[in-house]
Amino acid sequence: MVNFSLMEQENTMTTALGPGFNPEEIIFCTTSACNLKCGHCFVNQKAGNLNAEDALSLLKDCAVNGITKTGFSGGEPFLNLDLTCLLIEESVKNEMIFDRLMTNGAWWKDEKELFEKLIRVREAGFDGKIGLSWDSFHGTSVQKVAMFITACHQVFDNENCVEILSVVDSSNKKYDDRDFKDNLIELGLTIGGFVTGNTDKKTGNGQLAIVNDYSDLTVPVYRFSQSFLPETGSKWRDKKWFTEDFCQSTGNVFYVHSDGRVAPCCGFANEEPNLIIGSVKDSYEKLMENARSNRMVNLCYCMGLDSYRRNLERNEGKQAHPGRTKDMCMFCAWVCRN
Repeated sequence: MVNFSLMEQENTMTTALGPGFNPEEIIFCTTSACNLKCGHCFVNQKAGNLNAEDALSLLKDCAVNGITKTGFSGGEPFLNLDLTCLLIEESVKNEMIFDRLMTNGAWWKDEKELFEKLIRVREAGFDGKIGLSWDSFHGTSVQKVAMFITACHQVFDNENCVEILSVVDSSNKKYDDRDFKDNLIELGLTIGGFVTGNTDKKTGNGQLAIVNDYSDLTVPVYRFSQSFLPETGSKWRDKKWFTEDFCQSTGNVFYVHSDGRVAPCCGFANEEPNLIIGSVKDSYEKLMENARSNRMVNLCYCMGLDSYRRNLERNEGKQAHPGRTKDMCMFCAWVCRN
């Protein structure tokens, strides 16, 4: 247990460099249900479905108070499509813009169901990006992914509506990266395109794309490192610490979990109780009030987790934490628990 008081650190926040918590987007996890069980996923699939009345009320209140974007996550949003579409329609009414609708792209049983549900999303007014999760953890066949991407392009009449977000299996990065690229090349050929771009040789992270010069089809492909829970001892052995960004890459959002809890970020640590700033029944003002008084929010957005780490080391010595990690979210989860 860390002895260095959070309150002592909070007293230093007057000189903090961080921009603070300024939410620009609300992300709804409309359901925790999913047709897949991926080894890298931390979502509690028993949490159920989000309450529609509460979700719509909070969305309206956020729009009035200047939040301009809406996104969708899960679970699998297509497994609670009624609520997903209601929130899309309400976002359109409030002149909000759409970020990603995340999906595994494998929830459909046949082509008829695939097209019917994509058309429902289009007719509700969604014109954002379809974020397709595809990697070795999901295990979806190239043929099914190709069918999903092709259907999205046809339904939304947009060659740039899908992007692939892929997590690198850290247990064998070299094999995973090579295997994924082989699958990506096959996918490109199947949908009439070719792969371009590079990934980092050490981490496997980076950006690729499937492009087709004749149809203007482009599918960006983003590769990310796998995140782990803080009790995974072997993941505290990195040579360098994470790069501080005051949680700007995953933050400045209200993330509404399917059980109604609201977190200030979409990083995997947002399940931690100390990062919960209220519930879907709260108003925008109440959530912001809670965020301002939340110690973890202040550490992440104002003081910075790296600054907190340095203070721990100065006050507690080398045993202040389990070791080094480049995963900011894992360190955040550790701080929440300690």
